[in-house]
Amino acid sequence: MAFFLRAMFHRRKRSSSKNPIPSVEVELPEDDSARARLANDLDDGSFTMEEEDASGLAEGKDGKTASRACFLKIKKILRTIYRAVSSVVGLLILLVVYSVIGALIFRAIEAPHEKEHRDNITSNREETLEVLQELSSNLSRGLVNETQWNLMARGLLLRYEETVVIAQKNGVVNSTSTPTWTFWQSMFFCGTIYTTIGYGHIAPSTDLGRMMTMVYAAIGIPLALVCLADLGKHFTLGLKLLWAFSRRYCNCRKKMRNARRGKYATDDVEGDKATKTIDVKPGDKVYYGYKIDDEFNIPISVAIGILVLYIFLGAFMYALWERWSFLESFYFVFISISTIGFGDVLPAHPKFFLLSSVYVFIGLSLVSMCVNVAIEFFSKTIDKAKVNIDRAKTKAREKAKEAKEKMHEVSKTIDRAKDRAKERVTEARDRVTDFAHVKRKSTRDSPSSNRGSPSSDDVKSETATPKSSPISETPEKTPTTT
Repeated sequence: MAFFLRAMFHRRKRSSSKNPIPSVEVELPEDDSARARLANDLDDGSFTMEEEDASGLAEGKDGKTASRACFLKIKKILRTIYRAVSSVVGLLILLVVYSVIGALIFRAIEAPHEKEHRDNITSNREETLEVLQELSSNLSRGLVNETQWNLMARGLLLRYEETVVIAQKNGVVNSTSTPTWTFWQSMFFCGTIYTTIGYGHIAPSTDLGRMMTMVYAAIGIPLALVCLADLGKHFTLGLKLLWAFSRRYCNCRKKMRNARRGKYATDDVEGDKATKTIDVKPGDKVYYGYKIDDEFNIPISVAIGILVLYIFLGAFMYALWERWSFLESFYFVFISISTIGFGDVLPAHPKFFLLSSVYVFIGLSLVSMCVNVAIEFFSKTIDKAKVNIDRAKTKAREKAKEAKEKMHEVSKTIDRAKDRAKERVTEARDRVTDFAHVKRKSTRDSPSSNRGSPSSDDVKSETATPKSSPISETPEKTPTTT
């Protein structure tokens, strides 16, 4: 009760001040010792509600600041990881780590299953050998005849063959002394998954291994495609840089040669080198003073030539490593880089796995570069063809319009000529009609005494007829009367 009165007294004292603070309900501790300590603090005045509110606000602000700082640190770390992974080196390191993890997983799943079947083959072989030895001794003793020995030996061999076939279906592709699912073979299997080559010489036989293969391929194939696309892009930039350097070098040699011949001054050529500026566009990048864009616009012949040269180098390399013929090496490289992967020709030295994997992966990136270059080349060719077709259409429309206008003019000219011809025909018809009328009239009115001489009406009609008429110019004979 005393504690409650002291709390009410302090609350009234605080409310009577100039800046009143709304009352806050305080939960009293259940322990008597804690109540006593709180009452002593209130009596001494060392504890007030303002201090409690201020301390609570400070603790809230400190908690929010700390949580925000922690969030910013996590965000910064994630951004740094993303930048590191999104680079070419980061993507390659991530792919290598992914391959190592996959190799460990598949080896842990498939190796015990393979070992079990290899042990079955070994034990069955030993049992078959012991039984054959016993049968041979029985045959020598005369306990069994040759027919019985043949039947029993044939049954033992058939059982051993069945064991070998079952083991081969369950992943035992090598001899019993050399395991299939070693670490390097597992790495090679992972590489055939995410590169989609799939030689088929090694495959999981357990249900868990097959499920993990599908999951691994669903994650690894996009990662490998991103790596190949980025590597192909950087190979293109390197080739364009080399192409720009060679072109500038050839141009400089040409200018220097012309300067020696007297066409240019040497100081002018050097001044052009020093004062040459680069027009940089938003999508362009400058490497060592050369402007290079991100497009795959190198000559397609250069890209294909580099890929063919790379295939020939790989063929020579595998011919030295594997003791293959040049045709077999070239066949293996082409089948691998084109991701066909028949699996009939395979490297037998797993020690060269890393070099072989690096070679095949670089070859796949070169193929990706060539595909992108071909796409860019054909797209530009198609765009040019579209532009030429549009120009041809425009010219054809213009020519058709001109021809239409000319035909309209010709039709107008023909109409005018028809109108003139009609007018002339009408005039000629009128003249002929008038002349025939006058002639008939003069013939009727002429006397019989003056048959040989023309009458005055004939003379008038002749004078009235124009001289330009072709009918008036022809002489007319007066008909004689019988």
